[in-house]
Amino acid sequence: MNKSIMLTKKPKLNDPCLVAAWPGMGSVAITAVSYLKDQLNAKLLGEVGSGDYFAATGANVNKQIIKAPESPKNQFFYYQSNTTTSDIVFFQGSVQPIPHKEYEFAKQILRIAQSLGVKSVYTAAAAPSDMHFKDTPRVFAAPNDQNLLKKLLEYDVHFMGEGTIAGLNGLLVSVAAEMGMNGVCLLGEIPFFTAQIEFPRASLRVLEVMVKLLKINVDMMDLELFAEQKEKEIEPLASLLSKKKPESDGSQQEETIVPPQEEKIPRSVRLKIEKLFRQAEFDRTYKSKMKLKEELDKWELFDDYQDRFLDLFRKDGAES
Repeated sequence: MNKSIMLTKKPKLNDPCLVAAWPGMGSVAITAVSYLKDQLNAKLLGEVGSGDYFAATGANVNKQIIKAPESPKNQFFYYQSNTTTSDIVFFQGSVQPIPHKEYEFAKQILRIAQSLGVKSVYTAAAAPSDMHFKDTPRVFAAPNDQNLLKKLLEYDVHFMGEGTIAGLNGLLVSVAAEMGMNGVCLLGEIPFFTAQIEFPRASLRVLEVMVKLLKINVDMMDLELFAEQKEKEIEPLASLLSKKKPESDGSQQEETIVPPQEEKIPRSVRLKIEKLFRQAEFDRTYKSKMKLKEELDKWELFDDYQDRFLDLFRKDGAES
């Protein structure tokens, strides 16, 4: 094995999968995977040296002083389940590789994973949109195999259709397909203005789906509280960007995805509509879209969902 790969141990793992993350927009991936790793008390397995994959591109200032460049951390961890569920290998990278080295680095990570018995890969990323920051983010699923699409219909996810997932969080799943491994990238929806700041609500939603895929139980309370705290911190910024005062006099309603008259519509109807949206996003057929349209018209809800419905007929935009 490459000398830059330093595994301190090689545990006997039961049908392990790989859960990997790098920094990205909204810190969606790194927050979700770090939280999961910490909640499971995953143990350090080893690390990958920076080699020719990384180079400093700026200076870090701490207490008024510029510090010397620090080597990036590329660490493997492992979790051994006490039940019949599969074990998990975690990988966390502190920075993205330099341009034109991403593919080679992804292959190296996956070779190590395969040597540990990994056959499936999970990552996370962000899907920027014009959502309101207090709305519940949607989760988009992008698998690397057609057979995984049907399996994902069982979960509360939408489908990306077409687009691009930038960085290693997307590329790793693509390279996994090339190497004969199943993979899924879960993208948490974030407001456009949070691309450069942490938006843990999206990480929470991604993790809710991921733990179901992994068939494990994790206490989400701390992440929920963190998400609430961050929402309070970004509210003034959101108000400034929307040119609204933080405190409303009640004469105007903030824009939300959920229509104001939701309480008049049974929850079962809302759930059915969401299911029909996911089906239409999945198979993209005219028949499924019209079935959705009939349900919206039946409950006089078309105006409330018009933008989402029309999006089904437009070419999907890129997501990162």
